[in-house]
Amino acid sequence: MARERVKPSHYPFIPFHLLRTAQLVSALVVASIMFYFLWHLTHDHYRLPWTFILLLSVSLLTILSLSATIVLHCCYGLNPRLNVSLNGCLLVLWSVGFALLSWWSSGTLSHVCNKSNWEDETGVMVCRIYKALFAFTLLGFVSTFAAALLDVFVFRHATTRGKYDKMQNIDEKLAFDAPDSVLGLDPSSYEMQKPFSSQPARTSGATGYAAPEEQFNYDTAYQGAHHTNVL
Repeated sequence: MARERVKPSHYPFIPFHLLRTAQLVSALVVASIMFYFLWHLTHDHYRLPWTFILLLSVSLLTILSLSATIVLHCCYGLNPRLNVSLNGCLLVLWSVGFALLSWWSSGTLSHVCNKSNWEDETGVMVCRIYKALFAFTLLGFVSTFAAALLDVFVFRHATTRGKYDKMQNIDEKLAFDAPDSVLGLDPSSYEMQKPFSSQPARTSGATGYAAPEEQFNYDTAYQGAHHTNVL
């Protein structure tokens, strides 16, 4: 059986896949860092910060959303209305997570990652991980925001191209095209000009297609060699 055709996509190829790649990379990095931090905090019996839980949740939801929508995009065609709803929800979560991370780790981010500030190599490594977490959280927020804007643009463009005008009624079209109705002439003459009239128009001299009578006015008798008529 022939492979079914996929509905053409309204998304521009390069911006669509570039933004999705940025979303995927940022979500993978943030999720990896969150798993690392949460595992160590749980192992040392510390409380889990709500900021870490939120960032882990939004990164996993982003990976799940990208996986589901790429399957829809390749197999059935991605609906811009669905994608703008998903990216809108993710944008809210990325915004809250980025704001909480910026407020919670502002002291760490403002310091240089060296031994004078963090005492040993472990502290320096934690400082660098925090800064990487901040950078990729910012990337996730910006890429999701840009993806939502692209969804809105594509959705409005697709909706604009889908608008149509009401078709004109056949009776109204005939009434508009008829010159007699505009000029106020005899309606009976207009009835004679209707293409769907039950009685065909009869005009003098118009007999349609017929064989001319002149083709029967010729002699059919046989004349012999001596020009004698033989019936």
